[in-house]
Formats: sequence, structure tokens, C-alpha cells
Amino acid sequence: MTKILACGKVFTGETNKVFSRGAVAVQDNEIIDIDVDSQNPGEELKKKYPEAEYYDLSGHTVLPGLIDSHIHLDLHGMADTFDENFVEDKLRSIRASRAMEDTLFSGFTTVRNCGSVNWIDISVKEAVRRGIINGPRILTSGKILSITSPGSEYFYGLYREADGYDGFKLAAREQLKMGADLLKLMATGAIMNPGGVPGATQPDEKEIKAIVREAKKLNKKVAAHAHGAEGIKNAVRAGVDTIEHGTFADNESHELMVEYGVYLVPTLAPDYFMSKHGKEGGVASFIVDKLKKKREARLEALDRAIETGVKIACGSDAGTPYNYHENNAQELKVLVSEGLLSPGEAIRSATQYSAEACGLLDELGTISQEKKADIIAVDGDPTENIDVLTDKDNIRFVMKDGEIVKDQRSGKHSSISSQSA
Repeated sequence: MTKILACGKVFTGETNKVFSRGAVAVQDNEIIDIDVDSQNPGEELKKKYPEAEYYDLSGHTVLPGLIDSHIHLDLHGMADTFDENFVEDKLRSIRASRAMEDTLFSGFTTVRNCGSVNWIDISVKEAVRRGIINGPRILTSGKILSITSPGSEYFYGLYREADGYDGFKLAAREQLKMGADLLKLMATGAIMNPGGVPGATQPDEKEIKAIVREAKKLNKKVAAHAHGAEGIKNAVRAGVDTIEHGTFADNESHELMVEYGVYLVPTLAPDYFMSKHGKEGGVASFIVDKLKKKREARLEALDRAIETGVKIACGSDAGTPYNYHENNAQELKVLVSEGLLSPGEAIRSATQYSAEACGLLDELGTISQEKKADIIAVDGDPTENIDVLTDKDNIRFVMKDGEIVKDQRSGKHSSISSQSA
């Protein structure tokens, strides 16, 4: 069945431009026609497709479905992440299922999971695929690949420790065997475990190459957690596709990222939430202390990255303390409020650019003919006020893969239930 969406303003994601009116025709799960030029685009498409179902979105701004390139679906925003270890895997899976529904209804139709305890992300993805639960399209990574290092025990079951070229080769193959869509590795130490030194280099370039080579055999991408400059450079030279965080990147790091076409996923939202709640809110003191030391460095490095021409993709790191899954758009707000990106650029970081970073630009990320019909409609204009996207009540309409999963336009009050397999 063909559907016509008669829009108010339209942000296609291909540029920062907002069209004052438009209409989109969808057949099955594909966008087949767009009109942003006619005086009455909805009526024009209705003439072309007289049998189509007609949806009036004229009071809303229409955008591509949003993409979050860095989440942890099995984490739940607990103040002290060590407490996550006492939640059994079965309960984590159920909790993650609800979190993914909340994420979808907040306008995010695709997420990339960057590390999960005991492959929970792969199970939740399968539940979404079968229609057992509502949720966004999920790219899975399985366990995070890490050298043997202090602090990884802080997250039971999250890391697959390995050492040496052959060790990482085996560890990578294990994640791919379990069904991972990408591989995630620790190129440097971490902030959120007590033994981690964020700037410290972990695997060497050869070890990272072992991971990259296994991924590329299956046309999979590789994401590298990296705070320190040397770890970033090792990862980029080894062939990773995205750098997560990039806190202490130097100019050479950024120049290499531009040369190799590597995306930066800065993940600013965790800093915002953990700094806001602090030790008084139960955030572990060692995390708060590390945040104080790195916050300004991260913002300064990100500003330099943008100036150098490094491509930026949206990643909220949802699931970290107080960083709940339905609040994914807070990442966009921080990017704008810190003066790093305009609202339009921030939205493109969560549409076109995230799609490219995830290897999905041929299918997603813009409202374009022959792409999958992932489309949202919101109250207000987020290119003028990014806060529009941070309030889930403003997200009135969500279409994923051509199916309407949320319709809360004026007079409508339904979120569509999933069907059993």
C-alpha cells in the first residue's frame, strides 16, 4: 500500500536547508517520491497516487529517522555502573527491550550498540526483527575487545580480553560468530572503570589490525574507544571506521582521521549527565574526578576536530549514569549549546552523517527516493530550536521501514503495538 505524507516543513538531511512545505510518497518500506517544490505538494502526490493512504502532517516538521551511533542497550542509567553487575542477564534483556521501545518512540529509528554484556544486544535485535517487541533497527557489536587490563572486571561480561595478534584474531571471530554487525575495541584506557587510564594506549597497531582484518573479511565496520592521541593514531592507521570519544586528540590525530575518512563520535552527553548529578547523585567518585580533568580538553579537541574537517556522527552513550535511553537527543543539545554545531548540523550528525558512519547511507539517513522510509514528524522546528527533539512528547509521528509505529498527531493517541513472531 502506498502512503502519502503531506508535510509542513521538511528537513531532508541532505543539506542544512529546511523546505517550507513538502510531501513524501512511501510504498511498502521505500520512499518512492518526494515533492518540495509545488505550491501544494500533498495534493500533487495525491493526483499521482490516487489509491494511496493520506496522512496530514502539515502542522509538523518532517525529518529522517534519527540515528544514534553509540549506545549501550543493556545499561540502564544507574548512578553507579557497578550496580549493573547485580542485574541478571534475563532481567537486563527485558529491561533493554523496554528501553529500545522508548528509544524508537523518541524518534531514533536506528541505533548502533557499542558493547553489550554476554551478547544481550544480539538477542534484543532478534526480538525486534521478529516483531516480538518494538524497537529501532539495531547494529550489534557483542562484547568489547580489550587487552588484559585492570578495571575491566568492573563490568562483568562486557569485555572479551585478548592479547597479541592471534589472540585478538580469535576474539574478533568469536563476536562475529555470535552475530555481531560491527566490532568494538578499546584502543585506550577508560573513564568509567577504576583501573582505566583514559589516555593510556592499550593494544598496539598490529593487534588492532587483527580485529580490522577479520571485520573487513565480512564487510563489517570497526569502532574504537579512544581518548589518548597515540591510541587514536594507532586505531586510525590500523583501519578502524570510527573513533569514539577522542578526548585528548592532537592535531596529527585529526589530520589522520581526515586522511583516512574516519568519523568521530564524541559522546558528550555522559559528561553532561554525570557532571550534573555528581557524587551527590551517586556517581562513582573516581568517574567524577576523571571528568573534571578532561571536560575542557574534550570540548577543545572536538572544536579543533571540526575546524580540521573531521566528520562528526551523533552518539549519546545512552545507558551510562543518568543517561537514559529515551534521552538520546540530549547529545544534539550539548553539541549546539557548547557552540560546536548549528542545530541543522547537529541534526545531520544524527541522520546523514551517522548513516554514513554506520555504513548505511545507501539505505538511511536522508529523505531521498529509493531509501528506506524511516521518517519522523515533530512539533516545532528543531533547526531553530534543538530542544524540540529532547522532549519525546514533541515527537508526534514515527515511521520505521514504512510502518507507522507512533502516531500522536492532534486527535491521535496511539503507539503501535508489536506483533508476536
